[in-house]
Amino acid sequence: MRAVVVLAAGKGKRMRSDLPKVLHPLLGIPLLEYPLELVEALGIDHKAVVVGHGSDLVKETFGGRGRKTGDGSIIWAVQEEQLGTGHAAYVGLQALLASLKTNPESLNVVVLNGDLPLLRPATVARLIESHEDGPEEDRAEVTLLSCRKSDPAGFGRIVREPAAGGDFVSIIEESDADAATLAVREVNVGTYVFRASTLLEFYQKTSTENQQGEFYLTDVVVEAAKQGRRVKTVSVRDESETVQINSRTELSRASEVLRQSLLEEHMDAGVTIDDPASTYIEKGVRIGKDAHIHPFVAIYAGVDIGRDAHVHPFTVLRGGVTIGSGCEVGPHAHLRPGTELDEGASVGNFVEVKNSFLGKGTKARHLSYIGDGIVGRKVNIGAGTIFANYDGELKHTTVVKDKAFIGSGTVLVAPVTVGEGAITGAGSVVLRHHDVGDGEVVVGVPARKLTKKKGLAE
Repeated sequence: MRAVVVLAAGKGKRMRSDLPKVLHPLLGIPLLEYPLELVEALGIDHKAVVVGHGSDLVKETFGGRGRKTGDGSIIWAVQEEQLGTGHAAYVGLQALLASLKTNPESLNVVVLNGDLPLLRPATVARLIESHEDGPEEDRAEVTLLSCRKSDPAGFGRIVREPAAGGDFVSIIEESDADAATLAVREVNVGTYVFRASTLLEFYQKTSTENQQGEFYLTDVVVEAAKQGRRVKTVSVRDESETVQINSRTELSRASEVLRQSLLEEHMDAGVTIDDPASTYIEKGVRIGKDAHIHPFVAIYAGVDIGRDAHVHPFTVLRGGVTIGSGCEVGPHAHLRPGTELDEGASVGNFVEVKNSFLGKGTKARHLSYIGDGIVGRKVNIGAGTIFANYDGELKHTTVVKDKAFIGSGTVLVAPVTVGEGAITGAGSVVLRHHDVGDGEVVVGVPARKLTKKKGLAE
């Protein structure tokens, strides 16, 4: 049986923040989401997340995933005192064993760090495969990821037998390393597979006699090796996977690596991105083939863009936005959460849309605000139109039906409805509850119905 312990209890002192480190966003989603997605990709149902600093906030953020054991949800394990990675892994394993009621001899437990967001499922799958390779009696009791890094600063160093490619001997944490050890470039990534019984046994033999005064998980590995238990290493092939987040600078570096990877994925899937260097696309964005993203565009997590859509420069698309196929957005547009553009709709220069639906073929090309609106098909929204949705206390809805024509500078004071084929004259102010009927024409301030014989209706 396999299970996972994710270490997410640290405060992250170098982040200089009251927010728990694992809740800091990386391309739109919290750091902790990355190892959880990795576990799901590996198909491992049983997982414990060890929380400590800000545990209530972490559990609240991921509360929908912490239900019952066995359905892929989280088993929360609280590390009341932050006594180090060894203690955190022990707390997580105890929570797993209590829930699974299984024999530690029959359980392999993968230990992941909550601050290694770029680690790929394929890499961890190789680690697990290596750990479980061969006859039962010949398998490793501990297998860990290592990496030969161009800059090993911040990582524990792997010590081997003197012979080239020698067997694993030890891990020396950077704070405890001498000058010779600091020169070693092969590092411990902080990702392991343990036989659960081995983790339990050798945790009891560790101590806090080190620079940090903590129980190191690495000491569990070292103690096992000293006692002749088989310890294996698996090398990470791509150094970029080992970017660890301990500061905002490292968060920025990880963001750049991941952003470039995501842009390449979109381009490989058939999306044209004119200038990747000036394009910001968060994780969780869906873009259909043959869509065209122009320079200086920011697209946040939770956006869905259909095929053949065009997003022009200096455009911001917030999470919760859906753009249908063949739509045109920008330049200088801002689409906020809850916006949905149906097929062929067009939103242009300095137009802001929030929590609104624009129907098929509808156009809002210039200098307008559309908030809390339901707009039908083939509607023309003239320059300077305002959906006045807020009365100082509540937000209200504006409805504009199919083929209506909203003249430039119109203010629609919600709640209000403009009927099918209706027209508002330039500069009209349509007051709340003064609905415009199908086919009617209104003009003026406040807007009044225009008649054929008398001009303005009395």
